[in-house]
Amino acid sequence: MVEESQWCNLLTKYLLFVVNLLIWILGGALLAVGIIAELQKEDYGDVSSSVLNSPAIACIVIGSVLFVLGLLGCLGALVEIYWALVIYAVLLSVVLLAELGIVIFVFLRRDESEDLVREQMEELIVEYRNNPDLQSLIDNIQSDLLECCGIDGPDDWELNPYFNCNSTSLQKCSVPFSCCLPEENSTLVNTQCGDGALEPSRLGMRSEVIYTSGCYDEFEKLLNRILPVFAGIGIGIIVLELVNIFLSIGLAIDINRENKRAKEWRRLHPAPDKKNRKKRNEDTTKL
Repeated sequence: MVEESQWCNLLTKYLLFVVNLLIWILGGALLAVGIIAELQKEDYGDVSSSVLNSPAIACIVIGSVLFVLGLLGCLGALVEIYWALVIYAVLLSVVLLAELGIVIFVFLRRDESEDLVREQMEELIVEYRNNPDLQSLIDNIQSDLLECCGIDGPDDWELNPYFNCNSTSLQKCSVPFSCCLPEENSTLVNTQCGDGALEPSRLGMRSEVIYTSGCYDEFEKLLNRILPVFAGIGIGIIVLELVNIFLSIGLAIDINRENKRAKEWRRLHPAPDKKNRKKRNEDTTKL
């Protein structure tokens, strides 16, 4: 039984170490990406303070938490540090409760979340011409990922000062070329296909030239399709966290028990002091 228990503890120890090593590496990678994005945020202009800066801050926060958790888990498991395992279990429990709290909050406040997403999308449209990287991102979303135009439809591009019908720009009453339907048997991109698409006189012809569905509706459809995958991943993460919590608590209990046994053994079998050892050596020499 003792040998079987030792093998079980050894398996738990190295399983925790491997899992938390991966968590530590992932946390370090996310932290590095977030810091780099934060340092380069001035390249994105004013929009970086909200839309583009949020992912960077999220990467830094999540990366820092994962980095600390992974480090505590690795040290506690490999070196068998009791306090590191206890702190690890407590922090992981807090993270798990926070995740469940966020899910419940988003579910209960989904209407407010929708308004927030729409506000962010409006800001992206307004800043479209001010940043080449942002422009490329929106074009890829509209033409390749979602095949859509605007938030609820093409008319949302009137929010942009360059595409607004009251603008003095050459592109007034237009939409980006990424809103255009792909031309059959053509590999060339017509960057002027969206010119004048918002003109009232061309209202009946829109569906023949550009996408008329909004990106928000298309995003919801995509989300509904991949929601089961994300739900499965989320459940898997929660199960993994629960297993790690129980394993770390069990290993901490075993380590604490072994420490108490070692302390009790030292109390019952005290090491001889220097004077007694010296006297014993002298007696041995005389003999």
